[in-house]
Amino acid sequence: MTGLIEPKPPWHHVLADLLPALRFGDPHQLGNVLSDTRLPDTWWIDTPLSDAIATTSAPEVAQRAAHALSAHWPHLMLATALPQLCFCPEGQQTDLTTTIAHVVGEETLPQLVLPLLRPFLTGGRDLTKPATAAPDTAAAELDTDVAAVTALLARLLPADAPPAIHAAAETLCAWAQHPGHGSDTPTTAPAGQPAAVTTPGIPAPAGTAVPALAAQPLDALESLVSTWGERQLAIAAGRTFGQSRTSLESLGEQFGVSRERARQIQVELEKNLQLWLHSDDGQPFLSHLLAVQEHLGPVATEASLRALHPAHEQPVSALGLPLWQVIASLLPDRTWTSGWLVHGDLDQRLEQTRIELAKRCTTSVPAWSDIVELLAQQGIRDTDADAWLQAVKGFRVIDGHLLPWGRSISDRAEAVLALVGHPLSMEDLYSRLDDTTALASLRNQIQTDDRFLRRDRDLYGLRRWGGTPYLGIREMINRELESAGGEAQTEDIVTSLCSQFDVSEKSVRAYLAAPEYDRFQRGWVRLSAPDDPALADYQPRRDVARTRRCFQTGQGTWWYRLDVNGEHLRGSGFTIPTGFAAHLGLAPGGRLELSHAVGTTHLVWRNQPACGSLRTLLEHIEAGEGDHVFLAAKDGHLKALRLAEKDERDLTDTQRALRLMALSGQILEKDMPAVLGRRIGLNDATTMDDVLTHLRTRGDKDILELLSPQYPTPLDTPNTAIAPDPSVTPTPKPASTPAPEPAPLPDAQPTGEPVEEAHQPAALRDSAWDEEIIPLLDPDSEADLIDVAHAVAARGKTAPIFGYELGDGGWQADFAWDQDTTKVAIVSCAPHAGLSPETERRDSAYQAAGWTIRSATDWLTRLDELLALLPDVPEDS
Repeated sequence: MTGLIEPKPPWHHVLADLLPALRFGDPHQLGNVLSDTRLPDTWWIDTPLSDAIATTSAPEVAQRAAHALSAHWPHLMLATALPQLCFCPEGQQTDLTTTIAHVVGEETLPQLVLPLLRPFLTGGRDLTKPATAAPDTAAAELDTDVAAVTALLARLLPADAPPAIHAAAETLCAWAQHPGHGSDTPTTAPAGQPAAVTTPGIPAPAGTAVPALAAQPLDALESLVSTWGERQLAIAAGRTFGQSRTSLESLGEQFGVSRERARQIQVELEKNLQLWLHSDDGQPFLSHLLAVQEHLGPVATEASLRALHPAHEQPVSALGLPLWQVIASLLPDRTWTSGWLVHGDLDQRLEQTRIELAKRCTTSVPAWSDIVELLAQQGIRDTDADAWLQAVKGFRVIDGHLLPWGRSISDRAEAVLALVGHPLSMEDLYSRLDDTTALASLRNQIQTDDRFLRRDRDLYGLRRWGGTPYLGIREMINRELESAGGEAQTEDIVTSLCSQFDVSEKSVRAYLAAPEYDRFQRGWVRLSAPDDPALADYQPRRDVARTRRCFQTGQGTWWYRLDVNGEHLRGSGFTIPTGFAAHLGLAPGGRLELSHAVGTTHLVWRNQPACGSLRTLLEHIEAGEGDHVFLAAKDGHLKALRLAEKDERDLTDTQRALRLMALSGQILEKDMPAVLGRRIGLNDATTMDDVLTHLRTRGDKDILELLSPQYPTPLDTPNTAIAPDPSVTPTPKPASTPAPEPAPLPDAQPTGEPVEEAHQPAALRDSAWDEEIIPLLDPDSEADLIDVAHAVAARGKTAPIFGYELGDGGWQADFAWDQDTTKVAIVSCAPHAGLSPETERRDSAYQAAGWTIRSATDWLTRLDELLALLPDVPEDS
C-alpha cells in the first residue's frame, strides 16, 4: 500500500496524483479519452502537470480528466475520485458523497477538477517547442526573482502560522538562495536553519544532514489515537494501517452499519489524520516519518524499518498493531508490499535490477562485493542486498560470486562450471549444484546439451573451452586409427589414450581384442572389413527365444516388453538385452537408426546394447509410468504397442501374467502350454511344466510368480491346494481318468557324501577364457584375477565382458557378467590397499544399477556363491 502523505515538489506532480484512479486504469483504454497529439503517451502518469497545462490549457486538462472519470469510474464518489477536493473551498461547498454518475450538469465535473489545477498554472514548459538552454544571465535573473518572491512570502507569513508552514517556508528560502535550484532539493541549508529533508527516492546531496529520529514517536501518535472511538480504531487497524485489509462489509456487520457508512468513517478518519500530521500536535510524528524515510532510502525491508528505532517494535495498544506497521502505512510516497518499502513500483525496480545483473553475468562472473556496490547505486543498502537478490530471483551467490541461476539444471551447471573454470566430475558438479534433481537426470541433461563437452571418463567441461572430447574407448580407438591412416601399432594406441584420458591400459587392450579389430600382423591393428566373418557371424550367448521380456506373435515378430518408468518419460535412454539387439541385426560396436511414428531413435552397442530416448513415442501412444509397452522393429521402422488399460483389481494372477506376454484374450486350459510356449519360442511345449521351466531359464521372474501358484510343480508347494483360476477355461476330463496324485518327496537326510557325483558330466570350458582373457592378465599385479578366472573357467562358466565400463560414468570393472537376471562384477584389489573415495563411488554406482560387485580376493572366499550366480557354458556352444 502507499502512504497517505505525498510531499512531492509541485513540478513533479502528474495528473494521476490528483486522480488516483488513473494509476489503476488500463493505459490503452484511458488513451482513448486522455491522449493528445501534443503530449507524450501516458502523459497522465509520466508528464509533470505544469508541463501538460502549459502545452494545452487548464480547461482542456480538466475536461479530459472529467471525461475519463465519467467513462471508467462513474460509481466512485467525489471524495474517492478527487480526494484533494476536501481541502478546496469548492469541495467544502459540494456533497462529496455524490457519485460521479449523479453529478448534475456536464460542466459541473470539469469545474470541480479545475480548482485542483491552480498550483500548476505557472512554471510549466510547452512541450511542442524545443527546449533551449537559457543564457547564464537569464538564469541569474531568474534566481534573483525567485529569491525575491520567497523573501516576500517569508515577510508576509503570520507569526502564528503552524510550525509546518514555517518549516516549509524556510526550506523554500534555502532552495531559492542556492544557485542550483533546478534540483528537487536544496544542497545546503542556510545558517541557523534546520536541515532540509530530501525528496523521497533521490539521494540526499552532499552537505545535507539526515534528519534526526524522534526520541519517543509512540507518545506523539498515542495522543491522537486516544481520541478515536471504537469504530475508528477498528477501521484504522483493519483498513488504514497494515497490509491485511478487512473488508468494509465485515466492518459494517461488526458495528451494525452499512458498508457505505463504514467507508465514510474511513474517509473522514484519514482526512483528520492528514490534518493532524500538519498541525502543531502532529508535527513531531510527521518529522519522525520524514526522518525514517531518509534513513531507509528508496528501497528497504520491513526488517530495516523495525530495527531502525527501538520504539518501532512497541505496540500501539489501542490499535493492536506494532508501531512500525503504522509508520510503514504512512510513509510519504512509499509503496509497502511483499515485505518491502519502495519508492515507486516494486516490480519495475526488481526488473531493472534483473536486467543489470544479467548484463553483468553475460561477460564475466562478477564478485558479490561489486554487485553490492551496484545495488547501492540503485538505492539498496548493503544490509538489504541479500534479501533484494532473493526477491529478484534467477541468481545465486556461490563462493563470493554472483551466478545466473536459471530454471533448467543445464543452465545452473553451466554457471557453476564457468565459476570453477575447469572440468568437474559429475558427482562434484552435482554436489556444487545442491539441487533436488536426481543425479541420473543431471547426467542425461549434460550429455544431451551442446554447451557441454565430455573431457574424460567422468569429467565434463564447457564446449567453448575447447579440448579433445572423450567418446568412450571404442570410439577413441577408431579415432586414433583414422588419424593414423587406418592402421596403427597397438602400443601407440594404448599409450596415446592412457596419456590423454583416465582409462586403464588393460581396458584399451581388451577393446582392441574385439572382433571388430583386425590384428593383421604382430603388434599392428586395423578395423575389420564390414564383411569380416568375425563380425557377420556374431551370435549372442542367449538368442531372442531365451531372452527375458521377449515374446513372439503369430506372425513370427519378436517384441520386447518395456516397463515404463519416470526416466523413460523424461527422455532417458535404456539398455536392451543382447539377444533382442542381435535379433534386430545389431552387433558389438554397431549402430542402428530406427524411424517411428513421431521421429527417429538409435540403437548403439558399446559396452552393452542401448536404445536412445523414446519420450516422444511414449507420449504419442499416451504411455504412463507403470505401463507395459511392447517394441518391435522391422525394415528400419520401430513399432510400439500399449495394451488397453484395465483395472488391476479386476484381473486374476493368470490374466496379469498373460498381459505381461502381450496376451489379453481368454485361453482354454488345454491350449495354455502350446499358446504360451509359442509366445516364448518353445514350439514343442506340451505341458505347463515345460513353459515354466523355459520361463525360469529366460529369467521371467515376474511371470513365474503369477503362474507358479496356478501350475505347481512337484518342487513347488507340494501340499498346497490351489484354487482354480476363472480366467482360464477348464477342459472337461473323462470320469474314468483318475486324478494323478503327487509323488511323495523323500525325506532329505544328510549323508555327508556328494549326491550323484559319479554321474555329473565333465564341465564345458569357454574358449574365450584361454584366448582373450587369461593371456592378457599380469601375473604380478593381477594374480587374484587369474586365480578367479581359472576357478570359474574350470567349472564351466561363460567368459565375462573383459574391461567393462558401467554406463556414461565409465566406472570400470575387470570382469562383468551383464545378464538379464543377475549382474556380477569383479575388480582387482591391490595388496593392502584401502577403500578410496573413488572406489566407494564406483561400488555405489554398480550397486545402484543392480550389480553385485566384489574384489577378486573377496570372491575367492565366496566361490560357491559366485558359481551359483554365473551362467553355464551352453551345451551347443
